[in-house]
Amino acid sequence: MHYLKDVSKYFFDDTWHSLILGKKNKRIALKGITLNMQEGDCLGVLGKNGSGKSTLLKLIGNILIHDEGEICFDQKDIETSYISGNERSFFWRLTVFENLEFFSKIYGLSSKNLKEEIEHILSKLGLSLYANTKFMSLSSGFKKRVSIARALLKKPDIFLFDEITSTLDMTTKSQIINATKNLSETNQNKLIIWATHDISEALRICNKIILLKDGKILFSINKNDKEFSEEYISKFL
Repeated sequence: MHYLKDVSKYFFDDTWHSLILGKKNKRIALKGITLNMQEGDCLGVLGKNGSGKSTLLKLIGNILIHDEGEICFDQKDIETSYISGNERSFFWRLTVFENLEFFSKIYGLSSKNLKEEIEHILSKLGLSLYANTKFMSLSSGFKKRVSIARALLKKPDIFLFDEITSTLDMTTKSQIINATKNLSETNQNKLIIWATHDISEALRICNKIILLKDGKILFSINKNDKEFSEEYISKFL
């Protein structure tokens, strides 16, 4: 079991104006978040822009450090992969395969079967035909599939999807959702956290949903709850 207990995160205004005045304005990004998570869960994090979704995922992924509270994992060496809808870290002039090969070395992967492993992941995500295509030539949807491929290479314990389907057309969005759903169903020892503002999207993938509002958890529901519906959740979003 992984958990967050009374976790808060603040950001401070460091503009020239605030420095001249000698005070920094504190903005509360998350306040008093308590949340239990476990292997096999696909947790949906719903909320409008600015509700704290990205901040929550980055705290879990250790990209940001919390200011108050406790974040605890059930083992010390937990691996996470943060997959963003605005990914900019790939090398645009390298091919898909070259990018994945490069990042596998960054992750310290030196398997003799690395080439076969990359090819298997590309096949799994429908990317085999694009292995030798330069990253910059891919559509937005395929770029996001490559982000998922890179995450799979790392073999993390926790996948953190942050608005991964934003800006995609309905067909490509559905393909990404199906790939993630398959990932969840075939990796029962993994935790998947899916941040979105799209209720129907979360309902398709997740077995548990929390709704964030103004940096706080408004409510949490499970798939077996009668409230686990778009009609109910939309009243609060």
